Amino acid sequence: MISSRISIPRWIVGGFFAALVLSSSVVQAQDKPRSLVPPLGQSTTTQQAETAPASNPTLAPPSEKKVIEGTRIDGSVIVQSLGGLDPASIGTLTTASGGLGPEMWNGTAPERVITLLQNLPVSSTSPEMQRLFRRLLLTAAVIPQGTENPTDLIRLRLEKLVEAGLVTDASELVRRMPASGMTPALDRIAVELMLLQGQNDQACRAVEGQQQTSVDGFWAKADIYCNLVTGNTARAELGLNLLDETAGDDALFFALFDRVAGGATPLPETDQELTPLHFAMLKLSRVSPSLSAIENAGHAFLWALAMDEAANVDDRYVAAYESLTMGSVAPDLLRRLINQGAFRNNADERTELAQIATLYREAVGTDADLEKARLIGEIWAAGERDGSYFTASRLSLLLLTNLTPAEYGDKFELDALRLSLLSKSEVEITNWERAVRRGALRGNFEERDAARKQIARADAYMIISGTTGIAKWNAANFDVAVFNHGEDAAQSENVGMYLDILELFAEPVPDKLWADALALGQVPRFGLSNQVIERNLGRAADAGLVGETIALSLAALGEEGPGLASTETLVSVLTALQKIGLTEDARQLALEAAITRNL
Repeated sequence: MISSRISIPRWIVGGFFAALVLSSSVVQAQDKPRSLVPPLGQSTTTQQAETAPASNPTLAPPSEKKVIEGTRIDGSVIVQSLGGLDPASIGTLTTASGGLGPEMWNGTAPERVITLLQNLPVSSTSPEMQRLFRRLLLTAAVIPQGTENPTDLIRLRLEKLVEAGLVTDASELVRRMPASGMTPALDRIAVELMLLQGQNDQACRAVEGQQQTSVDGFWAKADIYCNLVTGNTARAELGLNLLDETAGDDALFFALFDRVAGGATPLPETDQELTPLHFAMLKLSRVSPSLSAIENAGHAFLWALAMDEAANVDDRYVAAYESLTMGSVAPDLLRRLINQGAFRNNADERTELAQIATLYREAVGTDADLEKARLIGEIWAAGERDGSYFTASRLSLLLLTNLTPAEYGDKFELDALRLSLLSKSEVEITNWERAVRRGALRGNFEERDAARKQIARADAYMIISGTTGIAKWNAANFDVAVFNHGEDAAQSENVGMYLDILELFAEPVPDKLWADALALGQVPRFGLSNQVIERNLGRAADAGLVGETIALSLAALGEEGPGLASTETLVSVLTALQKIGLTEDARQLALEAAITRNL
């Protein structure tokens, strides 16, 4: 990642290896309130969220506790336990809408579910991991009997959704909570989600009369904010004077209070993490966050900034790009911000992101296919330099779809094919596969030979994805040297990754090809791997434990995703997912790994 992009603080898995072996304790909720208030989260506006295709295994017989899946008149999902609603089983996805099945946690001990959720990584590098992450957290599923405090599980799910910037999904999950299931911790999450969505009236009604306490003074500060919203400055000032010492550490909140009150206090340049309440105060004060402040923002804050119609278009564009990287916004938002002029006047401030905006506008503005293809290729190259190749491809997919496949150069045609495979654009896949293969018919001998190698690589991407096309696996004609085309010596391991994936998906790989690969020269490739996670993963997959297998698969790949995992770890994950019936998901992860490694 180069300096042109904002850097999001990484979540670090702490104590995960021990946690998979030993039972982990549940983090306790905040101090109980001194007086009760109406539960929150029941009036949040429902927003539609994208769902991924489901591929579900045959599940074990249901446990004694049942989950009913159905629809209300407005089309939302009802999840209900017979004999009483279990908050931990609530979800927004059923098997019909992309969920993983109501019995996905069947056979997994309650304390182990908590361990797995606590250590679930949030990845910005893998669209397929993001889809699995979302499906795991939103599926309506029975939680195993013996859970000491079921609301801790729903809290963990909500916290992970917020950590990934999936604010709309988290809000819908809170909205489905029964009044009896709300706790002080869930009350706070509900209010913070409202603040991120600019729902001041609902948030302040929920805050009114609160007697809860928190170590960071959240409720007192939220009350101050609400008094500022209603123009009751005197009451807000009184509340500010009563804040305890811990809350007084929030220098940004105090500075923003002064700005709302008409002062000119400069915002502190600290590494203080931006919170939903900070977002609301920034919006109320009409102050744009500095670059250093955005660098310390979480994905939920960035989502809110991207969605804020009143914010500076450059800031919104940066936030929207990062949110698109996380899959929490649609590409259309980013395209709209570019059309509105993001980085039109100050394109040098953040080099790569600014260049991508400029290139996209230029590509939209030209009718010449050759020039459009050149600009699209430069968008991909900027994304690759920036570490956001998949995000750049999401942004440019509409441009690629409207481009007539033709002779634009071997590299462009191969990129167009593999990115079409990534997005599952069937028409484009067919067109670009044919375009790559036409390369063998043009030019002199050297050019046709180079084109032949491109065809072999294109065939590999097609076969890995499982897409029906011209490409067919033919061991007799396979040349291991084709996949040793990079400058990196470790590139030679790519042929081993490809042969492993072929065997995994039941394609015949004779021993001779493994010998040929060895003769090519092999240099050990650095990759992320962990034996404890993989051992637990294998056992979970063998036992058919769906939720546990998916959670451990995500943990094994880590934040860096399938492209940086070791070949052994990648194959372990693909094998595990295939065992529980998620073959299409496994193929998509394999395709991402192949693209990232430039197979």
